[in-house]
Amino acid sequence: MIVMITRARVSGCFRSPVVAGAILLLSALGGAALTGAALGLLGAVLEPGTRALLALAAAAAMTAGVILRAVPWQLDRETDTRWLAYQDWRTAAYNGLALGLGFTTRIGFWLFYLVPLAAFAGADPLLGALGYAAFALSRVGVSALLAAADVALQGGIDRARAATDVLAALALGALYPALVWLL
Repeated sequence: MIVMITRARVSGCFRSPVVAGAILLLSALGGAALTGAALGLLGAVLEPGTRALLALAAAAAMTAGVILRAVPWQLDRETDTRWLAYQDWRTAAYNGLALGLGFTTRIGFWLFYLVPLAAFAGADPLLGALGYAAFALSRVGVSALLAAADVALQGGIDRARAATDVLAALALGALYPALVWLL
């Protein structure tokens, strides 16, 4: 992440990793919001019975995957390193888009699939966009903060991880009622 941000310093008068980090985050949020809105719209155009049947089938497939596989279905790859050659805004924008979509890179956890499932089942493009954008903000925003902490502080990532573990536990606690309702 830090390499992508450092190499993506925007040409011209900015030349700043802060601007590159902002482009990374904004492209992640934009791609995620569009994906969530598309899934919400797809859910909205289907009749409720069909949508519920498809959502149940997807939840069953995800549950079977959790039981049968330790690693989730994903494109098991890092962000494309060829983007580093650009050394401009495209490096950050493409990386942000790939990370914001979620499934286009390594995700590492099965709970991700609740994000697109909830966007589809919710059948509301606005809520789908907001939910997917929240995922992108947590994934890319925390990564950018960790990268900034490692630059600013010696061993900053190790220090910041303790805080992010607490934040992750609080987020899961807040999601607990929604997750129980889905089950």
